[in-house]
Amino acid sequence: QQSSWVAVRVNASAHTNPIFVLVNGNPISDKNSAEWCRAAVDKCWSTKGPAIRKEEQEAARNAYEHARNVYDALLKTK
Repeated sequence: QQSSWVAVRVNASAHTNPIFVLVNGNPISDKNSAEWCRAAVDKCWSTKGPAIRKEEQEAARNAYEHARNVYDALLKTK
């Protein structure tokens, strides 16, 4: 009935990144989901960032920063 996100659960301890599902082109409007996803970006960076190869660090840092900016912008509209 409304746009949302889903994730595939892997065993009992992990899941995929969010997969966004838009209904009738409407944006996701759930503030709790946006907050959760924003926190997840920071958590993923803190755990995965150190393991990223040196030559890929800049691109990874830029991608994570882009994700932070997207969620921060969503939260400003809530």
